[in-house]
Amino acid sequence: MINIKVNQTSYQFPAQVTLDQILTQLDISVSGIAVAINERIITRSHWVSTIPDDGDAVLIIKATQGG
Repeated sequence: MINIKVNQTSYQFPAQVTLDQILTQLDISVSGIAVAINERIITRSHWVSTIPDDGDAVLIIKATQGG
């Protein structure tokens, strides 16, 4: 198991879990979101192949409309 922070909350996941799997396990809608690991944006096309390391910080930002 590895420890990963997602939006400042700690979670444990199996080793070799992909970013895409983390989003699915946490039931996060992928529509209109951006994801960064340790302050580095990960493009959506790389979510299925990106494997966070133990201790990484994942930030999920939801796009909102404002004015």
